[in-house]
Amino acid sequence: MTDPVSPKAKKTPNPLYGLKLDQLLTDISDCYGWETLAEVLNIERFQFHTGLKSTMKFLRNHEWAKEKVENCYLYMFKNYPWPDDKQLMIPPRDRSSLGEPLGILPAEITELTSKMIDHASTMRSGGKKNNTTDSWAKEEPEYDPANPWNK
Repeated sequence: MTDPVSPKAKKTPNPLYGLKLDQLLTDISDCYGWETLAEVLNIERFQFHTGLKSTMKFLRNHEWAKEKVENCYLYMFKNYPWPDDKQLMIPPRDRSSLGEPLGILPAEITELTSKMIDHASTMRSGGKKNNTTDSWAKEEPEYDPANPWNK
């Protein structure tokens, strides 16, 4: 009598499962450096790295930034193949079909890397930009010296 193979046995676990945010940040920052991460991920907070604890607090409060970092970890540091747009709609920690890593070593950062991460972020946000300064500037009314209280 043979047992049918259950789908759970074939399912490869997500490398983010059980991984703490501080370990994830330590791994990618040791490999790439904070300046490079700030440039590739387009997160200004990384340019002025004030410490691991404050960076983790920022990422916990800003889901879009956390997902960018998790995508960087999966597809640059762990070198998994980039998913299709359907998989990008799922948060990185919930993706189940990652495939096999393309290599053992972390991937090289190229010009295409930041475009791929921005595309992944755009897919998750539904086409909205994550830049809060732009939305704030649009809501701010124009200053009129004749009417300083805008009434």
